[in-house]
Amino acid sequence: MPKEGDNCFWQQEVDDLLRRFSVTRSGLSTAEAEDRLQNYGLNRLETEDRLNPIALFFDQFRSFIIYILLFAVAFSLLIHEYVDSLIILAILLANAIIGFCQELSAHKSLEALKKLSTVKATVLRDGVKKRIDSDQLVPGDMVLLTAGDKVPADARIIEAVHLKAEESALTGESVPVEKNSTIIAGNVPVGDRHNMLFSATSLATGNARALIVATGMATELGRIATLISEAKEEMTPLQKRLDRFGRKLGWVIIAICFIVFTLFFVKAWLGGGLSPEVFLSLAFIAISLAVAAVPTALPAVVTISLSVGVKRLLDKKALVRRLSAVETLGSCNVICTDKTGTLTENRMMVRYAWSYDGEAALDGSGYALQGEIAGPVSSPLFRCGLLCNNASVYEEGGEWRVSGDPTEAALLVSAARADIRSDAIRVDEIPFDSERKLMSVLVEEKDTRVIYTKGALDELLPLCRNILVDNRVVPLTDEHIDEIRFRNQEYAGSAMRVLSFAMRRLSVDEEFREEGLVFLGLQAMIDPPRPDVIDSIARTRQAGIRVIMITGDYGETAVAIGREVGIDGNEVSGVELSGMDDDALQESLRNNVNIFSRVDPEHKQRIVAALQKMGDVVAMTGDGVNDAPALKRANIGVAVGSGTEVAKDASDFVLLDDSFTHIVNAIEEGRGIYDNIQKSIMLLLSGNLGEVLIIFLAAIFGMNLPLTAILLLWINMVTDGAPALAYSVDPYNPQIMLRRPKPHDEGILPRPKLALLGVLGTIGTVIALTLFHEFGGHSSSPEELVHGQTMVFNFVVLYEVILTFMIRRSYRVPFFSNIWVWLAALISIFLQGVLMYAGLAPVFKIVPLSLFDLGLLALAGFVFVLFGIAYEFIAEKVGFSGPGSEGNGCDKNAFLSF
Repeated sequence: MPKEGDNCFWQQEVDDLLRRFSVTRSGLSTAEAEDRLQNYGLNRLETEDRLNPIALFFDQFRSFIIYILLFAVAFSLLIHEYVDSLIILAILLANAIIGFCQELSAHKSLEALKKLSTVKATVLRDGVKKRIDSDQLVPGDMVLLTAGDKVPADARIIEAVHLKAEESALTGESVPVEKNSTIIAGNVPVGDRHNMLFSATSLATGNARALIVATGMATELGRIATLISEAKEEMTPLQKRLDRFGRKLGWVIIAICFIVFTLFFVKAWLGGGLSPEVFLSLAFIAISLAVAAVPTALPAVVTISLSVGVKRLLDKKALVRRLSAVETLGSCNVICTDKTGTLTENRMMVRYAWSYDGEAALDGSGYALQGEIAGPVSSPLFRCGLLCNNASVYEEGGEWRVSGDPTEAALLVSAARADIRSDAIRVDEIPFDSERKLMSVLVEEKDTRVIYTKGALDELLPLCRNILVDNRVVPLTDEHIDEIRFRNQEYAGSAMRVLSFAMRRLSVDEEFREEGLVFLGLQAMIDPPRPDVIDSIARTRQAGIRVIMITGDYGETAVAIGREVGIDGNEVSGVELSGMDDDALQESLRNNVNIFSRVDPEHKQRIVAALQKMGDVVAMTGDGVNDAPALKRANIGVAVGSGTEVAKDASDFVLLDDSFTHIVNAIEEGRGIYDNIQKSIMLLLSGNLGEVLIIFLAAIFGMNLPLTAILLLWINMVTDGAPALAYSVDPYNPQIMLRRPKPHDEGILPRPKLALLGVLGTIGTVIALTLFHEFGGHSSSPEELVHGQTMVFNFVVLYEVILTFMIRRSYRVPFFSNIWVWLAALISIFLQGVLMYAGLAPVFKIVPLSLFDLGLLALAGFVFVLFGIAYEFIAEKVGFSGPGSEGNGCDKNAFLSF
């Protein structure tokens, strides 16, 4: 017995295989099958790494920033500051629950593959036909298959009659593949193994007897399942940037907290006031500073911004399966797309019908019988395609569907669009044969017997004696033949499938034979591009995004479709790709190779991995089983809605109506979401920077503590949080798709934004410390200290409300376009008023302010705005605010227009 997966079964003679598997054409005995089942196991796919909901929940806490906040929670509980700790913990739990719920439905790829592979099978056991569950099949079983059956396992064809298999889900081949039992020499791709049938494919026409040679994980489907399970999920660009940012920020926070703690500790020690209570108080001040420095609301803001993006994308026919994937699309600079069913309709359509009287161009949508036709209509040509046909087209659920060979279905549709009908009765048929490459039918039409024949031109033309010209039968000349062959080559050179057609009327006593035919013409068909694809690819080019076609189809077809939709560049075949190492593959990608043909699933993964090693953020689209490993390997996997469940479950997005346009819309949405997250980060960091500098510099200059821990928490959660959350529904810059994707190594904020953040934070700090210096910063009076802390507290709130609008305008967002930002600002001011004047001030250890104090705060806010305008003016003059921020949607006149 051969081991599964160790043999090139397509290279071996049938009798040799029967001997090696110790089986006859009558199949295995029941006892032998049971023994082999114990040896090989069930014919099903193994599942690994089952989803662990508990682990998924705790994954939401894997962030350096969150680690700092969790430490703050633990220390606050230790020193009995329960309110502070519970507030922080509630925020972290809310963020984790949102992310957990969004991602709970992921990680189902192998389960879907398992469902896909479970079918019934007709098998010969003890020489008798039996119907069994496919998971009971073993290598050596003899199965019987007929049109419409799903193939239950990988099998070598023993006998075949008019056999064609639908393999588009596995190989990407858009046309059913002719199958037979003849031996194949050499190592060929899956799509070229015409004597093999593969699990999860189906039979389009004919019937077969086949020997099961591989089951379960040893099948091609199992190999794909292995690739899916081995694929590593990359961190998204946002996750990488937030991780880098969080680590840097974390170490800065730790250093500042240590310095502040040390300074206050030395001050207390030198003053003789050091005690355990003072030590804990100083430690709590340091922890409070850490809480102030950490953008506490950031995890929730990011999660909610992504969730809002999920809703927006659903409105645009894109279903999100993984929350973090929303932003990743906005960062992608390469789209790797399958051809069949993604760029094309996955429906064969006759594009041209040629007779010697001229060419007719056909147009229409899919298999719908309605459509346009321009040019001379040769009724006999279309009637031949209609009658020499075993397919059917029917409407179900508002969609046109096909039973039988899609190529024959295309001929039915072309006849309908040419308004050709017939009530002819079929009398006899000579079926299509892969060796003859012809099919003929004998019909009775108005009391006349007529032969209609279709097939390959090289086989049909020698059978023709005459040709139809101007509706007259004339002798076929060399001139006619040259023109016919020229047209055939012209269509074939454009990657179309060309069939030729002929007929002959029989006399009463003539026999049904394929000879002396009248040549009628040609019909050229293709799986056409989707109507919206050309414009969508043009939009990606404007956005600086590269589109690469990866298909299992032939190179000529791939290049022709690529040329038509706007994918330029060179083409590499799967055979050529197999001969390349990773360095050579990367070099070919750098040399403008944008089309890969006749590829296997491993090839797709290699291409995606090579692009990622080159620093690209890769989106992969597809619809078939063969796309699933690459969908999972890519930074962002996008499956089309009509695709296989395997592809959908391996993806991050599902396009609900299969339109390629929606991936471009999703990229636009991702860029907008990233901008909104960037605004939130700027607001939170600028405010927090001011708070940290205020406390840090107060310690350096020997001043009292300007802000207590409870005041810092109020600022971070009420004043910061609401406007930052309101940014999640901000409209996007209208020109967001005219800029290039962000470099993969760019930080969370570009330099102009960091400069803006630093300058505004510094200005706010100087004004706040000036106020504190004048109102109790150095006073030993508790009343004066509380007054000073109240002034600083209220200024920081005002400062952050002003920041909300300054940052928004820097992204060219219309001033009044988001009512939620205005409501958030008004709510922050309202809550601040309630805190100050509704009896809550003593709880927070602050005092109500007088009208004079409020007027002074308003003046301080006005000064802050003036300094912001001055900075913008200087930045514009030196050219720092222009090119450095233009590419990120920054308006260099933002502050001047504020």
